[in-house]
Amino acid sequence: MKYKAFAPEDWARIRRDWTAWWNGTLERPLVLLWTRESDHPPGGVHDNLVRWPVGTPPETILDHYEVHFETTHYHGDAFPQWWPNAGPGIMAAFLGARPVYAAEGDVKGTTWFEPLQVESISDLKIMFDPENAWWQHCQAVMQAAVARWGDRVVFGHTDLGGNMDILASLRGTQALLFDCYDAPEQIDRLTSEITTLWLGYYDALQALIASSALSGTSYWARFWSPGTGYMLQSDFCYMISPQMFERFVLPDLLVCCDHLEYPFYHLDGKGELPHLDMLLEIPNLRGIQWQPGDGQPTADGWLDVLRRIREAGKLCQVYVTLDGAKKIVRELGGKGFQFQLVLETFIPEEADDVVAGLRD
Repeated sequence: MKYKAFAPEDWARIRRDWTAWWNGTLERPLVLLWTRESDHPPGGVHDNLVRWPVGTPPETILDHYEVHFETTHYHGDAFPQWWPNAGPGIMAAFLGARPVYAAEGDVKGTTWFEPLQVESISDLKIMFDPENAWWQHCQAVMQAAVARWGDRVVFGHTDLGGNMDILASLRGTQALLFDCYDAPEQIDRLTSEITTLWLGYYDALQALIASSALSGTSYWARFWSPGTGYMLQSDFCYMISPQMFERFVLPDLLVCCDHLEYPFYHLDGKGELPHLDMLLEIPNLRGIQWQPGDGQPTADGWLDVLRRIREAGKLCQVYVTLDGAKKIVRELGGKGFQFQLVLETFIPEEADDVVAGLRD
């Protein structure tokens, strides 16, 4: 495999600067930018695994991604990274829900889940099944990837999902919303069980990641951390009150943040803002990824939210344009921010100058 200008000294720089950012000693923002050669193939290096039937030989799947590494350039604080993308909340499949890949339409490329058929949430029983086909498949693909790319790529966790998101996939979103009022004690039971299982799946995958020749852990948001890390989330919390968030979601986040060394939280949309204060009070939560959501101004249009995050002592990651990143630096400073310039396209020849303008 050919990799574009990523040498041992580049990896040393990644480890140095990302570690400094996590420690709060990097005086500039992290800036990540990727470019592709003009003749690159369609699709991306994180195309959905569920497009292949479970049991497809891992090497067949990995062959698909090979060419994407060969045609990608990494600029600024970006680096070669891969994670087994089976869709958000794939842990639901590990627990018995059937994943469905959307091959066309407005949701093309995404994964959905068929809920388990139970009459009542009290009938919903979950347990670890080491022989689950999707769990076995994800492990096999990860093992093969580490064997093939272990000295060239940093590996990330699959998107296991948040506890209530996983439960919504198992139960059905509408049914779970009613359960929040009608059977809250059952949600207490199931979220606790899901959290315990989540930690087990995480640790098993982390052992595979740690067997790679390159140090560090990543995940879907393309972070690098020197120890265990993850982008925690609860998209379901968009639909519930702060009181329900405190009861059903916060306990899971506290446990996960105590378990991980570099946890981040995916704050997705203005409907989650009522929960921000509770998130900022979690001592071991390192930072917040703010995604305003479809139809909303981009992250630089939410300076008050970004200011709250930084003034609470948390790191902050956003997807922005070059002008948006410049606006944030001008208004709030760059320290503690991570900018991923994915909202516009650059050519390889101009990308390094773009990054330098934000980092210098």
